[in-house]
Amino acid sequence: MANERDQIKVGYETVNITCKQARNKEECMQLLDEEAATMVTLDAGSVFVGGRYHSLVPIAQEVLEGGHNYYFSVAVIKKGTLDDVVSLQQLRGKKACFPGVETFAGWVVPINTLMKEGGMEIVDCNNHIKSATHYFGPSCSVNCLSDKYNPIGDNSDKLCQLCIGKIPGGRCTDTDPYAGYEGAFKCLLEAGEIAFLKHNSIPEILDKLGFTGISIDSFQLLCKDGSRRPISDYLACNWGKVPSDAIVVSSATSFEVRVKLQKFLEKFSKKYPKAHSNITYTSTTPSNMPYGGNQYNQQQYDQFGNRVNRYKRQDYGTNYGRNDDNYGRNDGNYGRNDDNYGSSSNDGNYGR
Repeated sequence: MANERDQIKVGYETVNITCKQARNKEECMQLLDEEAATMVTLDAGSVFVGGRYHSLVPIAQEVLEGGHNYYFSVAVIKKGTLDDVVSLQQLRGKKACFPGVETFAGWVVPINTLMKEGGMEIVDCNNHIKSATHYFGPSCSVNCLSDKYNPIGDNSDKLCQLCIGKIPGGRCTDTDPYAGYEGAFKCLLEAGEIAFLKHNSIPEILDKLGFTGISIDSFQLLCKDGSRRPISDYLACNWGKVPSDAIVVSSATSFEVRVKLQKFLEKFSKKYPKAHSNITYTSTTPSNMPYGGNQYNQQQYDQFGNRVNRYKRQDYGTNYGRNDDNYGRNDGNYGRNDDNYGSSSNDGNYGR
């Protein structure tokens, strides 16, 4: 229970937060699905998965410094490396560091881009891990061997070969030291040749973790045209916009409780802004929520454009915020011509 000075009142009620520890985001989503937890923060890619498989809906979205509710997906290399790469096609065979399968900026956008512009062949339209395995050299993308993404157990371990987890059963999972955006950056430092990150990952990581002897000028962005830019030049050298993280709840949560949680989150984020990035949260309401009502199942496609089991429970509850869903467009396509995230390049047929 919070100290009295930390308690936040919403109306006549005082809201206290109790944390539940889980092994990974998947377990957190399962706890929400079972109503054993109330809310969790998810990456944009996981918001889709939460809506599809756990009937979760977003109630608040991360707002970055400047009032933006999106990141940019960027490809980062060490300065002075990959001199042979002058176009995306020449990334074939390189050692890549991904935050993990399912991450939007670190997996979905890069794989989509390489399929369209980098010569990545679609080896299996139902399993893009196989396409990435065929394209890259030894790499690290945690969870590529998990049951969800390796349902029949025939994925190669090539995307785990750079991972370094020592805990039994932890290598190439969320507990691997190379998991997440910090992990992907560490992978780039120690083993990889290219990392797929958010545009603010390196400045935040260097600031927060206090790496000694490492300058931001030691890294460059690899642009889609094969050119290089400084890390700060992400507006001119990125692979696409990505919605910022969201806080989600079970779709069984009543409208009244959602509103109360939204008010709490707005007050909480103003009282305790995130230390290194000036992040706050704003409620997602029918008038302003880019997530919509989490209608990810409208045509029975998953985030990769594949059909899913239409008999699985999809209880989305009320019509809360059913305006427009930029995480799950009707036909499962990413970046339709003019969505709210700036993907104006008709990059929709991801993995078709």
